[in-house]
Amino acid sequence: MTLCPNCHDEATKGAMTKEDQWKYKSQPFNIVNGYAQGQLKVNHDIPVIHVGTMQLVHNGDIIIVDGEALLSLYVDNGRLELSAKLYDPNGQLLAEIDRNVWKSDDPFPWDIESSYQWLKIRHKSRAISLDLDLRKFPITLRAELWRNGQNFSLDPSQIKFDGVVKDFRMIHLCLVGLRFEVNSKSDALTLVPDPRFGQGLIISEADLETRIQKGIDGWKQLEKKASAS
Repeated sequence: MTLCPNCHDEATKGAMTKEDQWKYKSQPFNIVNGYAQGQLKVNHDIPVIHVGTMQLVHNGDIIIVDGEALLSLYVDNGRLELSAKLYDPNGQLLAEIDRNVWKSDDPFPWDIESSYQWLKIRHKSRAISLDLDLRKFPITLRAELWRNGQNFSLDPSQIKFDGVVKDFRMIHLCLVGLRFEVNSKSDALTLVPDPRFGQGLIISEADLETRIQKGIDGWKQLEKKASAS
């Protein structure tokens, strides 16, 4: 549960009863009043994100559904920034992260827990929409990304997609300079290189640290080729 400094001090010193704490948790002030927001911080500039057993290395949009980016990574002024849009299966926007600034303008999220380097959002009991940890390298993400009946499930073991293609899964790979694009009207799911580079890499390597390093090295080569052309 996230409390303001005054309330946190009150709870820590035993002046806030457990009954009041449960009341505030069930009816968070910011959410009840129609808003909740915060700032996230990453202390490095390497565009790598760990998703289950997958690693995604990219500076740009990573998951796009019907032209709308649901997950993106950026590097700006020596900092890694993340953007994401979290919809529920019915199309209700639960929360949005815009370059490390998160906000929820609607009381629908069931629970939000946050700090400067982590954010967890549940839209109902035990249903995690997002679990983001920025405290270590690479940053880690667990999420349920929905849009127009298309679902990317980024869980602790895999990237799974259900929509125009059923039960598509990827594990133990590093994708470099690549992005998922879904077109629900033409029933298409594609894995394509960022147009800036025209190419990308899929790295299969059993050792995790070696796989990540190969992904970073591959990314540097893509950037080098793009800047030289």
